[in-house]
Amino acid sequence: MSTSGDPPPPPRWGPRPQPPQQPRQSQPQVRNGLGTAALVLGIIGVLCGLVPILFWAAGILAVPALVLGSLGIGRARTGQATNRGTAIWGTSLGAVAAILAVIGLVISVSIIDDAVDDLDGTGGKKETSSTAPGEPGDRRAGKDSDNSGDSGDSDGLRFGETFTYDDGVKVTVAPPVSYRPSTYALGHSEGDKARTVKITVVNGTDRAVDLDLTNVTFKDADGAEAEKIFGDGLPRELAGNLLPGKEAVATYAVSLPADAATTLEVQVEPGFLRYDSATWAGSSG
Repeated sequence: MSTSGDPPPPPRWGPRPQPPQQPRQSQPQVRNGLGTAALVLGIIGVLCGLVPILFWAAGILAVPALVLGSLGIGRARTGQATNRGTAIWGTSLGAVAAILAVIGLVISVSIIDDAVDDLDGTGGKKETSSTAPGEPGDRRAGKDSDNSGDSGDSDGLRFGETFTYDDGVKVTVAPPVSYRPSTYALGHSEGDKARTVKITVVNGTDRAVDLDLTNVTFKDADGAEAEKIFGDGLPRELAGNLLPGKEAVATYAVSLPADAATTLEVQVEPGFLRYDSATWAGSSG
């Protein structure tokens, strides 16, 4: 109880009421993943497209790059993404990868076609102008006329005859010549018969012919492969590019067992897988 002289007590106030809170508006979530993925796929696709043999990888990567890039651009327009430029770049690179994939496909198909043509090999026929030793020219002409239509048939070639391939390359194997190897020659055994064989290739085509892959095989009278002799500057092999209209001459030396030295067979393939092999056979001299 207060006296008349005391000041009145201060009023008691309750807690101040809080103003009503406004509900927070949720911010839209940024979704930049599509544009970024399109850019990465587009870059990898272009790099693969620069290598023609990887055209298939460029084509596979180009499709999702285009799709994801387009979707990323759509998200950027609606405000769901902020990387519109990245999405545009991804779409553009996807289109470039698709173009490179088509170019790589064309180049690869062309290369495969050329390889298939090489694998098919080139046949040919004997020339009627050459006359083998001991065989009359008129008789040879009659034999060659029978075989003129048989492409790739070199059966019956004798030493001194020429085999002409369909593209104009000519191969001639001269008759074997007796040869005495030096003491330091490799591939020759005491008592064996040594022979040298000269092979001539004429380029009758309009392009250079690669002779580096020329394969020459010798067989004795028993059909066994004869040993090549190395030494005395032999063999002088066929090698390098033979220009149009030029000829290349090679000389090989072989060792034949004394009991299988009566005949010799020579197989010549001017280019591995490109030309069919031709075979010459006859007396070893």
